[in-house]
Amino acid sequence: MQDRYAGDVGDFGKFALLRSLFDNSSHRIGVIWYLFPDESHNNDGGHIDYVEKQNFLECDTCLCGKFNNILTGKRSVKALEKAGLLPDNTVFFSERLDYHLKYSSQSGNDKDKRQRERVDWIGRANQSVSGCNVLFLDPDNGLEIASCQKLHQIKSGKFAYYSEVKELWKDKHACVIYHHLNRHKNHGTHSDQIKARVDELRKRINPSGQIFALRYRPYSPRAYFILTDSQVETPIKNRIHAFLQSSCGKQWDSYEAG
Repeated sequence: MQDRYAGDVGDFGKFALLRSLFDNSSHRIGVIWYLFPDESHNNDGGHIDYVEKQNFLECDTCLCGKFNNILTGKRSVKALEKAGLLPDNTVFFSERLDYHLKYSSQSGNDKDKRQRERVDWIGRANQSVSGCNVLFLDPDNGLEIASCQKLHQIKSGKFAYYSEVKELWKDKHACVIYHHLNRHKNHGTHSDQIKARVDELRKRINPSGQIFALRYRPYSPRAYFILTDSQVETPIKNRIHAFLQSSCGKQWDSYEAG
């Protein structure tokens, strides 16, 4: 996540999903932003005209109004946190993953410092959401990739690592993970990419319940992986079905659960 993305069409999708799945008092949501410093090499985050489009208004008029207010002010994750998008008892962890700016060389010393800072960061994140039973992980790019497998790498802050997900997931009922799908043909179809990630999550995280996978289509497709334990597997399955049958569901695709 980056501040410059706050309130864009991707945020509308993620909050519409979270509000639909976890809107009752039995859930307490912990949001870990994986907040990465703003970049300027592309125009990402510019899709903000959705708030006036009928298909989004039909999905959630209230949510469109809240995002319109955010978009007319200073865009940031803090603005998202203050907008009342999720229940009042939601916990947000928004500490920046910016240590690569302090330790920017490829020396062994800087690599060690980046590694330690990342381990300390995940420890503080884990502590902050210790009282939550549902997690939402929002890495800038998604789950780890082959070219950035080490926590000390410069761009590691843009990814959630399987080892971290496994640690954060302990004692939780559900965990939703954002993942940006690759558009290059060498990575296969979106269906291929989603299936591969579900297989990896099943192998590396091994939740006791199902893993559900959804694709949010508008503008730049994104995947959401929903890990469940056996206690909430069926209720969440039913909630997902209802969500997909609603006005919001027109913008989403569901993939076979793992």
